[in-house]
Amino acid sequence: MSSGSAVNERIVVTLDALTRRPPELPWGVRELAEELDLSRSTVHRTLHALTERDLAAQTVNATYACGPRLRVLADRLHRSHPLLGQARPLAEELARACDATILLSLYDPVRTEGFVALSAIPDGPVRYRLDPGAVIPLHAGAAGRAMLAELGPDVLARLDLVAHTPDTVTDVAELERLLHQAREDGVTISIGQHVALAAGVAAPFHAAGLLGAISATRPRHETRHADLERFAPLVRQTARKVGSLTAPPPRPAPEHGRATPTSPSPAEDGGSATVRIERLLSALTASQPLPLGGRALARVLQGNPATAARLLDTALATGLATTHEEHAVAGPLLLRWAAALGPLHSITPIVFPALRDLAQQTGETIGLAEYDPATRTARMTAVVPGSKPIHYDLPTGSDVPLAAGAAGKAILA
Repeated sequence: MSSGSAVNERIVVTLDALTRRPPELPWGVRELAEELDLSRSTVHRTLHALTERDLAAQTVNATYACGPRLRVLADRLHRSHPLLGQARPLAEELARACDATILLSLYDPVRTEGFVALSAIPDGPVRYRLDPGAVIPLHAGAAGRAMLAELGPDVLARLDLVAHTPDTVTDVAELERLLHQAREDGVTISIGQHVALAAGVAAPFHAAGLLGAISATRPRHETRHADLERFAPLVRQTARKVGSLTAPPPRPAPEHGRATPTSPSPAEDGGSATVRIERLLSALTASQPLPLGGRALARVLQGNPATAARLLDTALATGLATTHEEHAVAGPLLLRWAAALGPLHSITPIVFPALRDLAQQTGETIGLAEYDPATRTARMTAVVPGSKPIHYDLPTGSDVPLAAGAAGKAILA
């Protein structure tokens, strides 16, 4: 492996560790170095470079968590990728029809495991729940086995057949029989094999270069085998619909003003490895697929063809990207990051640190005005009061006129 590829992979595994970590438990440098089996100085340099690009964020306790730029890119993937954005209404419709928790799970061939990409949970006092980003085994549970049935026997041979419950099937011959039956039926039924108190049915699908499964799961004590058989046609139908989803066409840039910047130009940063990774992430989270090489890929990633090819090799090797219809598209690792981070329901958490810093630097009251395109109105959604004895008072939640005042006119422009 070349030194450039090693640096790229080190950045990717660091970002992976940041996304896997709960936000309330940020990484310390020493702890992360032990986790990644790297020197503290190497981890510190990597985190410092990521923080400069807002892919990581340093807390007041000198620990590190996911940065706002990574969350913005994850949100973009939620809006642009068919298996995150367009699939959600289908999952919610199935959840109502079955009165069950619906999971859309995906297969990660690099790590030989599955993970939850999105979930739809109906109202009720007792519900099965697995959070987006959670890892699921391939040999236990309806979703995992539905995907395993689509894979070859070599994948089964690589699995560590751990017994998650007393009902988990770990005998290879019996698993092969069950997988054959699943292929015949087009669905997989599992009762208590991954989670002891859960029962579910799942069907596989192929979409956007990825293998996945749609599963409907309910509490075991209130679900009969006949219920799962009744859900099976609905689950198969939803899986077929998900498999037919395609990415929406890219939106044109606005005629006036400028679109949200996706990545800096080479002149701004000197083309460091961290910036190249950011460009790659930005390209993969957009709705346009990437060329697989040559000058076309180099133009998108703003580098020379050799550097761009090496970067794409890293993306394919780590699962950040996968190939689909002779292009590179978002891969399972990137989708797991997006699933774990979730969509942004408000930009306030992303920009609030910048508001606070500006208020400290100026002593003035700093406000965030957000535009709602549905109502064509703007509202003050966050305010950091000034520190001067006399400062401007901005009430949070107040309407902002678009034709008067600096904030309204900036939005109107």
